[in-house]
Amino acid sequence: MRVELRITSGSRAGQQELLEMPLIRIGRHPANDVRFPPELDTDVSGMHCEIKVIGARLVIHDSNSTNGTFVNGERVREDHPIYDGDVIGLGAHGPQLTIGAAAARPPEATRVESHRDARASVAAPVGSGRLDTQARVAIAVEEQTHSLRAMVIGLAAVVALVVIGVVAYGKRSGDKAEQNLKAALARNDSLSALVAQTVGAMKGKVGGLDSALALSRAEGNKLRSELSNGSKSTDFAQRVIAAENRQRQLVSAAQLDYEAIAAKSSPAIVFIAVQLPSGKKVSGTGFNVLPSGLIVTNKHVVQDENGGAAVRIAVEFDKTKAAWMPGHVVKVSETDDLAWIKIDREGPFPSVAGVSRTPNIRVGIPAAIIGYPLGNSTAGMEGDISSLHAVSTLGVATVSKVLENVIQFDAFAAEGSSGSPIFDSRGFVIAVLYGGAAESGGRIIYAVPARKLADQMPAEAQGIIR
Repeated sequence: MRVELRITSGSRAGQQELLEMPLIRIGRHPANDVRFPPELDTDVSGMHCEIKVIGARLVIHDSNSTNGTFVNGERVREDHPIYDGDVIGLGAHGPQLTIGAAAARPPEATRVESHRDARASVAAPVGSGRLDTQARVAIAVEEQTHSLRAMVIGLAAVVALVVIGVVAYGKRSGDKAEQNLKAALARNDSLSALVAQTVGAMKGKVGGLDSALALSRAEGNKLRSELSNGSKSTDFAQRVIAAENRQRQLVSAAQLDYEAIAAKSSPAIVFIAVQLPSGKKVSGTGFNVLPSGLIVTNKHVVQDENGGAAVRIAVEFDKTKAAWMPGHVVKVSETDDLAWIKIDREGPFPSVAGVSRTPNIRVGIPAAIIGYPLGNSTAGMEGDISSLHAVSTLGVATVSKVLENVIQFDAFAAEGSSGSPIFDSRGFVIAVLYGGAAESGGRIIYAVPARKLADQMPAEAQGIIR
C-alpha cells in the first residue's frame, strides 16, 4: 500500500511524503523514513513513532516519544488504527501530518449517526388540528431549511476563526523559524572558526581537511546570502541543519589523532597494479592482514565488469620504491565487493592492527582513510609504474549513514581509492571503501562494513579479527 503523508504544520509545512513500505519511521534521527529538522521541530523525538502497514490497514505506534503521539487530538500509545483523513500530531504542539491514500473509516459510526438524525427530525404535531399532507411537508421543509441556514452560518464563523488562527499561528511560526535559522547560521560561523583554528594547527599532516573547510565556508556563505535576500528554497531549513552537522563532524574529525593511526597502519597498505583480460591496466588499494602476506581489496579491482579474472597482479607496500611483488587471487566474495590476494613471496610483511567485527559506528563519528586516490598520478608517486614510489594519502572521513550492508562516509575518494581501509581511533579497520556517489564529486563514499569482512575472512586470518 502506498501511504501519503501531508505535513500541515511545523518547519516542513506544505511538503508531502509518498511511501510504499511495511514500516514507516517518523522522527528527527537521520535513520527515519520521514525526518524532521532537530533544531526546528524540537517537540519531535529522535525516533518518535512508527506507521505499520498490515494488509489494507494502517496502525500507528508511539516509540516512547517524549511529547507523545496524537491521532485527531487523542494521545495514543499502543497500536492504534488510522484512516484516510486522520491527523497525526507529533507532540501536543508539534508538527501535524494528515493521512492520505489509506483505508476508509468503517461505516458503522456514520450509519448510527444518520439513524439518530432521522429520529430527531420527526416533528411533533402543531396544535390539535390535523394538517394535510402539503402543510406538513411545508413545515418540515421550513424546519430543515432553518436548521441548514443555522448550520451554514455557524460553519462560516468557524472557518473564519480557523483562518484567522492559522494566519496568526503561521506568522508566529514563521518568525520563530526565521530566528532558529539565524541562530543555526550563527552556530555555523562559530564552528567554522573552530575548524579553521584546528585545521591550521594540522596543516600538511592530513589530506582533505583544507578542502573540506573551504567547501564548508562556501556553503555557509551561500546560505547566509539566501537568507538575507529572502530567496530561500523549500529545503532551506534542512540545508541549514545539514551544514551545521557537517561543521560539527569536521570539528570532531580534525581532533582525531591521525598521525598515530598513520604510524600504526600505513606500513600495511599496498598499491595494487592489475592487468585485466582486455589488456587494460588499472590500480587500486589494499591492506595486509597476515605476516605471510594476505591482502584485502575490492572484487572489482581484480576482475573486469564481466567477471573476468586479472591476468597479472603485483603489489607494492607503502613507502617502498619499485619493490613490486607478484600475487594471485585466492578468494572473492559472492555477496560483497571484497577479494583476497596472496603475495607470491615469503614474508614477514607488516599487517594492520586488527579488523573490528563489532565497531561502534554511528552517524557523526570521525574515521581515517589510507589509500592511493588517483593511483600513480598522486603527488609524490613519481608517475611511471615501473619506478613507482608508493606514498599513500591519509584522509579524513565522518560517518553519514549506517545501513545493514553499507556504511556511507563524507570523505574524499577517487579512482585508485578502491579497496582502501577505513580506520577508527584505535587503528582498527571498520570498513572497506568500494565506491561513491558520482554526483558528489568524490565527497560521498560507500564502504563494506567490517562485520561483512570478518564473516568472510579466510580461516588462517581469523586472528586479525578483534
